[in-house]
Amino acid sequence: MKKFFHVLFWLFLSLSAQAGELVEITALGGKVSLLAPKDFQPMPKETLEIKYPMSRRPTEVLSNTAGGTVTLAFNHTNTPMRPSQIRAAHTSISGMFHNLYPSAKWFRDEVIEQNGNTFIVMELVTPALDTEIHNIIYGTSVDNRFLLIAFNSVVEQAGEWVPTGRKIMSSIAIK
Repeated sequence: MKKFFHVLFWLFLSLSAQAGELVEITALGGKVSLLAPKDFQPMPKETLEIKYPMSRRPTEVLSNTAGGTVTLAFNHTNTPMRPSQIRAAHTSISGMFHNLYPSAKWFRDEVIEQNGNTFIVMELVTPALDTEIHNIIYGTSVDNRFLLIAFNSVVEQAGEWVPTGRKIMSSIAIK
């Protein structure tokens, strides 16, 4: 029995270490704060250029590895948006995602209040070239411009990373 608990303890430690310790970080010049895995690093420029076409490249991307199988991306767009427009934007953006990914598996598609701000929240699994991606996407207004924050994990790692991604996203605060 002691051996069983010893194995169970080490299994727990190894699973906990995979997603890593969460630490508070800021992004976009300190305008956004959230928890993120301590070992996430800025995605290398070469990987960014491959993963994100120029027209859709996020402002900042953090990832678990150089290959970016798990990412946390920030895209502070030039699209004007006041906080009062978030609910209307949700209707439009949700419709676009439903049309773009008709085979997606949806978990959430709503507008929430979190840490004093209104957020669009969409969680879905979408197809990619050689796998599927579990996406947790939050959208809001920062400086009267639309901000998208996306946590993404390949489905092969979703069991390990999605609970962490949900913690990360629920910690987002706008300053």
